[in-house]
Amino acid sequence: MRGGARLETKDADRVIRQRIKSLAGIQLTVGIHRGKTNNGVDVALYGAWNNFGTKNAMGWELIPERPFMRFASDRIADWMRSDEYKEILHGVALGNITPQQAIARIGAKAVSITRKTIADSALYKPNSDITISRKGSTKPLIHSGVLIQTVNYRAFS
Repeated sequence: MRGGARLETKDADRVIRQRIKSLAGIQLTVGIHRGKTNNGVDVALYGAWNNFGTKNAMGWELIPERPFMRFASDRIADWMRSDEYKEILHGVALGNITPQQAIARIGAKAVSITRKTIADSALYKPNSDITISRKGSTKPLIHSGVLIQTVNYRAFS
């Protein structure tokens, strides 16, 4: 005895594939993009100095490494394994949201994660006494707020 049923998709699988394919090849960059300046210094350059640290010609550390972008990328990668991220992709597949809306949501979340990572001073080497007296703050990477405010995302296809 044989039984069975035939599932009629009426091209639904093609539509779902097209929706998912619309996200393929889109790249998102998250960080401090060039072009914004603060007191005449490109904020992206300032961010790089803080992210990688700087040394003088003698090899002495001037700005300690505070790898906020590496920490943020790890946290973003963790989020991309979450149900929240999968729901965004599922929403595109079902046609509940457009690919552009998905990119905007993913980008906004990545920016939020990066900003929170910068603000999490427990991750970084503390400010020196000299820096604390100059800045008036013990929080590394936070002074005027320009670094955090400049974090943004860009999407490319």
